[in-house]
Amino acid sequence: MEEKEKNLSVQGAAEETTPATAVKKPKKKRNVKKIILITLVVVVAGLFVVSQVSAMLRGPQPTYVSTAQAATGSVTQTLSTTGTLRSANTVTVLSPVTAPLSAVNVQAGQKVKEGDALFAFDTTALQRVYRQAAATWQSGQLQKEKSLSASSDAQTRFNDAATNLNNLAVQRDNAAAAVTSLTAQLAADPNNADLKAALEAAQADLTAQQTALATAKATYDAAEQGVLSENDKKLLDLSQVTASVTLESAKEDLAAGKAGVNAPISGVVTNLTAVQGGTAPAYGTLCTVESLDDVYVDIALSRYDLEKVVVGQKAQITTLGNTYEGVLESIDAMATSSVSSTGSSAAYVHARVKVTNPGEDLRLGIETNVILYTGEADDVITVPISAVNTDVDGTFCYIVENGVATRRAVETGISSDALVEIKSGLSGGEDVITNPADVVEGAIVSSDPAYMTQAAGGLMIG
Repeated sequence: MEEKEKNLSVQGAAEETTPATAVKKPKKKRNVKKIILITLVVVVAGLFVVSQVSAMLRGPQPTYVSTAQAATGSVTQTLSTTGTLRSANTVTVLSPVTAPLSAVNVQAGQKVKEGDALFAFDTTALQRVYRQAAATWQSGQLQKEKSLSASSDAQTRFNDAATNLNNLAVQRDNAAAAVTSLTAQLAADPNNADLKAALEAAQADLTAQQTALATAKATYDAAEQGVLSENDKKLLDLSQVTASVTLESAKEDLAAGKAGVNAPISGVVTNLTAVQGGTAPAYGTLCTVESLDDVYVDIALSRYDLEKVVVGQKAQITTLGNTYEGVLESIDAMATSSVSSTGSSAAYVHARVKVTNPGEDLRLGIETNVILYTGEADDVITVPISAVNTDVDGTFCYIVENGVATRRAVETGISSDALVEIKSGLSGGEDVITNPADVVEGAIVSSDPAYMTQAAGGLMIG
């Protein structure tokens, strides 16, 4: 019996011990975690209380600000923009004749030098036109010479007829005088047979002289009709003008066709319309040659930009990794309106920035970066551009005065990307706040970096 009770006692003890041990161990772990968590909360709360008490003892804490000193220096004001590189010397190359192009020796975008052969013509048709014009002119010259020669012969006959007519007129007058004389004598001696015979002979001679005179007059008139007057000779000369001009034009066209077309200036070929084998019309455009020695950048200025720029300002031009010098050469007198993809419109004034040191690496039509130097001030008070603010009351800066942010009205001048000229309101050496948006007038401020942590939400103990 005693052994059974012992066994039962041992077994019971074992049964009580095993589950008790298995359940109590997790409880100990959870208790440790709770203790650690509670300890951390107490520590943090303690720190917070200590911080608040410390802050109360110290009083109001300064707001962190970044500052810079107003200093004497130089300010260079610039205007950055973009533009398109263009040539200021563009020559349109025209065809001198109407003829087929036998050769086109250039391509669009190709560089050429003044005098380079650009185009050649097939002159077959031009030679034919020249021969026809020459034949027409030669025929007219021969006809003119024939007319002048005939007029010269007629003039000779006319001169001879005039002389003969004068002689015959004298003879007629003599015969008429004889008839008159014999008639008077016969009237005095009517029965004189000799006088009668002489009178009959004189009358017959007068009739013959009158007939000869009439014949000579007809010869005279005919010769006179064949003689060209001075006006007739002028008209004959004028009739040859058309043929002469046509021949001269055909001769010039043939010479121009044989010579072809050379580059009028050095530059780059653009707007090439000529096609080998095609017929080029006289005065039709073959191509355009744009100089690379006289180039400019076309820029567009807003109304705000126009307040800063004037002709003559220097510029820096950057394109394709190269930098060139420039000068603002001209500003248009009229604005140009443009409409954006969103439908909004804006007006811009175009201006030319001349490249003063062009190089062979320039490429027309490409976008370039332009910096215009619009102003410069030396030995002036300057502050960082971030220190200047503007509201309804005007332009101002916050300065740190005895640890307090104090508003100071200022008058500004020109500005760069980093600095602003202060014409009045500040003196050299004064500390200006460069983050004025973070403070208000009268606030206690400090540029001590230690307060930067507090401003960011950290704890300061002590």
